[in-house]
Amino acid sequence: MFACIHAPQAAALADSFSPHVEMIDETTAVFSITQRQLAQIPESLQIAVAATVETAILAARNLPGYTFIAPGDEPRLLGHLPIEVAITSTLPPDPELFQTFDLWGIRSLSDLAKLPDEGLADRLGPRGLSLQKLARGVLSRPLRPLLPEPVYEESAEFDHPIEQREPLLFLLGRFLYDLTAKLRAQSLSCGTLHITLGPHTRALGLPFPTRDIKFLLKLIEHSLERHPPTQAIERVVLRIDPVQPRRVQHDLFTLAAPEPEKLELTLGKIRALVGDGNVLYPQLRDTHRPGAGLNDAPALAFRYFRPPLEARVDPQPGKLLWTRQFQGRILNIAGPWRSSGDWWHCDPWDRDEWDLLLSDGALYRLVQNHLARQWLVEGTYD
Repeated sequence: MFACIHAPQAAALADSFSPHVEMIDETTAVFSITQRQLAQIPESLQIAVAATVETAILAARNLPGYTFIAPGDEPRLLGHLPIEVAITSTLPPDPELFQTFDLWGIRSLSDLAKLPDEGLADRLGPRGLSLQKLARGVLSRPLRPLLPEPVYEESAEFDHPIEQREPLLFLLGRFLYDLTAKLRAQSLSCGTLHITLGPHTRALGLPFPTRDIKFLLKLIEHSLERHPPTQAIERVVLRIDPVQPRRVQHDLFTLAAPEPEKLELTLGKIRALVGDGNVLYPQLRDTHRPGAGLNDAPALAFRYFRPPLEARVDPQPGKLLWTRQFQGRILNIAGPWRSSGDWWHCDPWDRDEWDLLLSDGALYRLVQNHLARQWLVEGTYD
């Protein structure tokens, strides 16, 4: 059985009967009810109890006081209601359908219930049959309660503050075991880890969704190594942001790539050695600007000068090259290689490049920037 309350305080009253409540609007709430709970219904409010959800909603909105509709008694109690209450109260309004019923002389729910099923389906389709089932009180659908979003969080408070990393990791490992089990039951994965240690919270963004407990615990360990807590821990909270799991389909004739978990752990170790700001992910940019992508590396190892060195030079063999850091005579030269691009942007480039062998034995790259009208030594070959 289903009960529907149509009153200003419908949500609060429905919550006192059941945790699973579907709110039709701000003043209409429907929920499942047992025979034992029927005696607890306050008859002073506008409430209806019926065998189906839609019948209970229709009766609560249009009949005064408390209404109990036994199975099979729906046509008698609802048949006198005008046809427009069925069109506008429970289903999306359809003025064209209401106009059709008006032309047919259908004025009440009992008139609609008496129409033949096949003829109604031929003329009005599935929507007409749904309205007829509603008029007969047999339109059935499951309850659609508004369930709260699940929170994947574990916490603990300690009588004695924790100062060592090992007991803290042991506790976080137990939290991860419980939380990943909940994620697995919902076919979800971990997207971000939020760890609260005392008054401070840190977020660990994962490069890919996962439920691997060992991998997650190792990431937490690397984070604690890079940024150890500044004081003893009295309270720990671990929260997970759930996301859809990662689905990978490998190629049949391509060698398997390294596991991303191992790569991320390796990057974590590198971050601990050189700092977070010194570890970046390579990115391919939509440009052929020299130095902006990953595909323009020369065959020899090239060391860029940051920033490039301003130079005075005449790019001819035997001429002198001068910069703030070095000077020398040009023994050999190759080039120029001309390149330009991004002319549709506010920062285009137009340049010529030469490779110079100087008298000091080093090989340099010389660049003439035509837009800025300057000579630059961009770097040296190792």
